[in-house]
Amino acid sequence: MTLDNTGTTLVVVYLTSLLLVGWLAKQASGESSLKDYYLAGGSLGAMSLFFTLYATQYSGNSFFALPGKAYRDGIMAGAFIVGVMSIVLVYQLYAPRLLRIAQRENFISVGDFILWRYRSTPLLFAVNAVFVVVLVTFILGNLKAIGLLLSTASGGTLGFAPAIVLVCVIMAIYETLGGMRGVIWTDMIQGLLLMAGSLVVFLLLLTSTDNGIMNEPARLVQVTGEFFSQPIPTIQFISLVLLIALGAAVYPQAIQRIYAARNITVLRRSYFFMFFMPLLTTLPLFLIGFSGADWFPDLTRSETEQVVIFAIGDLLGAGSDSGSGLSLSWLLALYIGAAVAAIMSTIDSGLLTMGSILNKDFIARRHPQLPQDQLHRIGRRLTWVLMAVMAIMAIVLPNTIWSLLVLKLELVIQVFPAVVIGLRFSKLQSSSVLAGLIVGCAIAIALRLWPEMSPAPAVHSGLWALLGNLATLGLVQLIKSRHKKYEVSQ
Repeated sequence: MTLDNTGTTLVVVYLTSLLLVGWLAKQASGESSLKDYYLAGGSLGAMSLFFTLYATQYSGNSFFALPGKAYRDGIMAGAFIVGVMSIVLVYQLYAPRLLRIAQRENFISVGDFILWRYRSTPLLFAVNAVFVVVLVTFILGNLKAIGLLLSTASGGTLGFAPAIVLVCVIMAIYETLGGMRGVIWTDMIQGLLLMAGSLVVFLLLLTSTDNGIMNEPARLVQVTGEFFSQPIPTIQFISLVLLIALGAAVYPQAIQRIYAARNITVLRRSYFFMFFMPLLTTLPLFLIGFSGADWFPDLTRSETEQVVIFAIGDLLGAGSDSGSGLSLSWLLALYIGAAVAAIMSTIDSGLLTMGSILNKDFIARRHPQLPQDQLHRIGRRLTWVLMAVMAIMAIVLPNTIWSLLVLKLELVIQVFPAVVIGLRFSKLQSSSVLAGLIVGCAIAIALRLWPEMSPAPAVHSGLWALLGNLATLGLVQLIKSRHKKYEVSQ
């Protein structure tokens, strides 16, 4: 299904508005420093922090993969909703304490915390290597998704490669102009689109004359009964919830937003509202996907991920037959705009965080004599360089590379001990954390390549890898502790 002239105009206006927001963010910039560019000066209020967390947390997967999984697997897809809500609970374990330390020590990158806590350059490189791999796959996957989405929505008028280049140029401009402030202000627009795109489409579909089960109380009761009578694969459900909650809570872009909060009260208030947002964003999309199995039976796997688009098309067709099709033509544009917003907010935050890793943890550390304004200029140039590299890779690399995207949570969860446990246990040593991280990543990759090696396939490979990580960490910690006691006794 392609956008008509009205829909195309709405999407163009949205993309153009992001450039204006980037320019306004530049005017609001107070200084030329790394803290201002990467953390918006560390002065985010509750509203700004909430919207940037909200927009960053949801990607194109929420609008396509989740409804498709709900169509195919029913209640099992609900693990995603529970997992996303649980992320906030994990934040509460470490975010307030991390913010206090970050403000006292003037952290900018995640690596600043690693060096402050462990005083270990090898661990810094290992953690950053994991983060860079995760961010690269994150950005590449979303660039490919937005290229396909805009190419399809334009009916092929805008090709796959030009669509990627167009979006990359827009993001590079507003991010270069405003840094994190530009990203956050655009996140506010994107967050509103996210919320509207899921809620409005959901309400219109479920109250429509043809497909709306809300107009048929008996059918609504039947579908609800079928939903709750489904057997839940408990182990697999819990495994996915834990993988999402523990992994996504230590995404580097999420940690950097902790640094940017004005104070702990602002942080807690933002997390409070974040806890309920899956009920307004992912739950409606989940219900559409689940209902879609009744509306459009026998879809192929690839078609299930377009079930919301099919439902919108059905609604537009019904509106056209009744003479109201023109008034509903904005609905497809709203949904596509929301999906584009979700994808762009994921890409721009990942790109900014990757830039901070390279600029602060490598360039600034290697050249400590460089002044802040020069590092600020380097950061802006890095944005363009990284965006160009990501765009070329997204266009050129073969599709098989995208199968590695499933590794992002399995890998990033291996950093959980270094960040969360390291904050809680002061005696945790860098050598123990490094050994656990290496073993955990090796297990995650091995189980992804050879899934038959898994002791229990229902448990995600990332959790088995985390268990290996923690076991190695504990063993090395014990050996080090006993060795130290032996040296003292001698």
